[in-house]
Amino acid sequence: MLPAVRMHGVAAVPRLGLLLRATPRGTNAGYSRIEIVIFSATADLYDLIYSFKDYTGEAEKVRQVINRERPGAKTILDVACGTGEHARFLSANFSVDGIDIDPAFVKIAQGKNPLGNFSVADMRSFELHKRYDVVQCLFSSIGYLLTSADVVSAFRCFRDHLAPDGVVMVEPWLSPTEYKVGSIHMLTVDRPDLKICRMNVAKHEGDISILNFHYLTVTREGVRRMEETHRLVLISSEEMASHFRAAHLGCTFDPVGLNGRGLFVARPVDAR
Repeated sequence: MLPAVRMHGVAAVPRLGLLLRATPRGTNAGYSRIEIVIFSATADLYDLIYSFKDYTGEAEKVRQVINRERPGAKTILDVACGTGEHARFLSANFSVDGIDIDPAFVKIAQGKNPLGNFSVADMRSFELHKRYDVVQCLFSSIGYLLTSADVVSAFRCFRDHLAPDGVVMVEPWLSPTEYKVGSIHMLTVDRPDLKICRMNVAKHEGDISILNFHYLTVTREGVRRMEETHRLVLISSEEMASHFRAAHLGCTFDPVGLNGRGLFVARPVDAR
């Protein structure tokens, strides 16, 4: 049975596996240095917190996009795979591998998807020595790459792991006009043996959204308090399209996508 989950003014945020901190360049809104920070402390809570997310429906929409854009596709690489929920539902129709920067997530994803290969890797610089019909990066995980250079590096890695006629699918984070500074969010899980509350206020520094998550979890062993800070870049669909072009990928953008965030579908262009 799924736990009871209540959402209070919540907009689902990306997977927790990739968190990045950045140092600002003086007063410029841009960021120059990225430090990867892995928060595995809440990995065991992730599927509980996001049990409201319709992975079944999203996987079906992914299938529809693949059938339209790459008929006959057999293999998928799930970048920033998180706990492997998308992969779990897609594995009925495709052979799915995955990467994530958080070892705790990779362990969970591999357990759910024993036929796939799941490994720890940085989406900006990985080499799996394998090519795929589809490379996907969902649940807005691309937003954790705070600089244009890092996004382009990731897109080049995606491109280099495509089989002939392969496609890239990327679900973006919010644009500056979509992000609501000052909005208050709360998620709760209510089970007889476990209570969870996660709260945050949406903040920003220039074009970087800041989500300071405060957790309270209660079990019979007692109360646990945790905090996490997530930073995701706010960019327009036009700017994201320019990053695809810089990686020699031509893209189209569906503003609705899997759940309202939009979806980019991209293919390599001749120039490398």
